[in-house]
Amino acid sequence: MMTTNSILTNRTRKPVPSLYEADESKYVGPHRWQIQPWAKFVRRCWHAKAYQRWIDQACSQIQLKGIEHLDQLAGPCVFIANHTSHLDTLLVNAAMPPPIRENLYFGAAQDRWFVKGKKKLELKPWYQSLALGNFPIMRGGGAQALDYAHWLLAKDKHVFLFPEGTRAQGDELGEFKQGAAMLAQANGVPLVPLYLSGLQAIRPKGSLTINRGIAGVQILEPIQTDRETPVTEITAQARAALNQTHQLRTQKEGLLSALTDELLAA
Repeated sequence: MMTTNSILTNRTRKPVPSLYEADESKYVGPHRWQIQPWAKFVRRCWHAKAYQRWIDQACSQIQLKGIEHLDQLAGPCVFIANHTSHLDTLLVNAAMPPPIRENLYFGAAQDRWFVKGKKKLELKPWYQSLALGNFPIMRGGGAQALDYAHWLLAKDKHVFLFPEGTRAQGDELGEFKQGAAMLAQANGVPLVPLYLSGLQAIRPKGSLTINRGIAGVQILEPIQTDRETPVTEITAQARAALNQTHQLRTQKEGLLSALTDELLAA
């Protein structure tokens, strides 16, 4: 496993991407205190307020499949998922069993969620870190954007990332960035794909309306990583597994929709 010191110190600082303002002091975090016992206790106490109540309002049911694959995990791992809605991380948190949930930390866009003094930001950076278990990732920040994720894995914590980087729509998932595979390979941990479904209909992109319905989390077979397998191949394997599940789901929904239309027209 790569040591924390080699990860955090032996890198050349890159310029701030144009997506960000030049003054880096306005960006907050990560907050390393979020893994402390007291912070985990607060997060557990706030679970109903921070997570569960929103999922209860949005989801009439959560269907969890493939939980047996978690039995293969003997230590930390990198979870990835298709990105469908702002409710995705809330759904994952609600669906995961407590031993996973209490050690799971979510990567979030730094320029959106970890900004000082952002008036429209209701969920302040400290709340993101404490109540939600989020940590900032600088989009376009290169390899060092995942320094904190390496540190979390070295502390035996699980990390959750969206390899698409943005919410996907249509019959095909977007192209996957290689960061998650690089992170898993560098630390010698499995890459675990999760397929999320139902949330696009419950909370469509660009809409504030909640259409209460059924959401699903399907845990796919963990992908074991090693130094011999190229990162590009690991990334392609993860995308293929999730994309195949996505296409089967889309085809099934299309057939059900067509059948319903026929029955209504009869």
